[in-house]
Amino acid sequence: MHKTVAIIGFIQALFGVLIFVSKRPAHISFKFLSVWMAVIAVFLGSGLLPFQVIDYFKPGIFPLLFLFGPLLYLYVKSLAVEKFSHGRIDLFHLLPLLLVSVHRAVAGPASISNIPDSNSPQYIYNKVYYTLLVLSFLIYWVFSLKLLLEHHRKIPYNFSNYTSKNSLRWLTFVLSLFLVLFCVDLVNSFIIRVLEIEIARFSFLNLNLTIFTFIMIFFGINQNAIYNQQKEIQKHDFSEQPESQTPRNVRNGLNEKQIADLNTTILKYLTKNKPWLNPDYSLQMMADDMKISRQKLSEVINQGQKKNFYKLINEFRVQEVKAKLNDPAFSHYTVLGIGLECGFNSKTSFNRIFKEETGFTPSEYKKTV
Repeated sequence: MHKTVAIIGFIQALFGVLIFVSKRPAHISFKFLSVWMAVIAVFLGSGLLPFQVIDYFKPGIFPLLFLFGPLLYLYVKSLAVEKFSHGRIDLFHLLPLLLVSVHRAVAGPASISNIPDSNSPQYIYNKVYYTLLVLSFLIYWVFSLKLLLEHHRKIPYNFSNYTSKNSLRWLTFVLSLFLVLFCVDLVNSFIIRVLEIEIARFSFLNLNLTIFTFIMIFFGINQNAIYNQQKEIQKHDFSEQPESQTPRNVRNGLNEKQIADLNTTILKYLTKNKPWLNPDYSLQMMADDMKISRQKLSEVINQGQKKNFYKLINEFRVQEVKAKLNDPAFSHYTVLGIGLECGFNSKTSFNRIFKEETGFTPSEYKKTV
């Protein structure tokens, strides 16, 4: 059974590598997933060999586990951080892997799956390895969760609806799964091997890797980039003005008059074109349509309207719903059908936002018409 699970996980991981290497449009997050799947394939594949890897390669396969935390963190960061970029500084994430690999090669490795004799140096070394590994998993888990929470806080400033893709709700589930599957298993090993406390020994690492690989492929294949590259088109460039006319409190190169003028332009654009009928409408789409940088556009909405993008767009949607509920031409529509027609993407968000704006649920409001 143990070997069968490893074979299934190994094949899944190889399949995952092929999927994410060839997935289009290409995105850096797919590269991290490809590497992650490759690491899992190597780790599971090594257990299917008829010999111990350390007999031919002194560091063994164990150090690869130190890549799991960094790959989780970098994958989350590549999706949740708007201007994500990777460079040489990210190589520091490889430091634990390199240090443990070099030390095992020099000190003489012992199989992690078997507890060495307490009189051997490897007995102490394995304790240190496990301690570092548990710390690595927990630290990167915390950092990844922090990134997701920060991303979730910024959604109303960039998107008009919460969806599973832009809110990364599934990644929160993956983080919980990561904690349960791996951290619990490793902590169990840590208690036995490092603290030497006798408890029931269980290890489902191969099963955990197989389950985790399936989950990442299932969700990851449907997750595209959240933040697209911003087009550098500056039709409304208000930054070039005499220095004497620029107030000290100007941010992003806009003074109060420019904010007021552009705010009027935005309202006219939203009223005339009704782009918010698209449930996927985002701040980036508006910036592309109006040919202005997203940063300036966000500042105008925040300063000129005293609200975020999410609230502004959904106020227009609510007004449109009210208009249609009063229009006999839409009498054959259900209330939810009208809400979806006006750009809301779910019954829950439609009811909640409508009540926040009007004090009534959509059904209650319809009875007053």
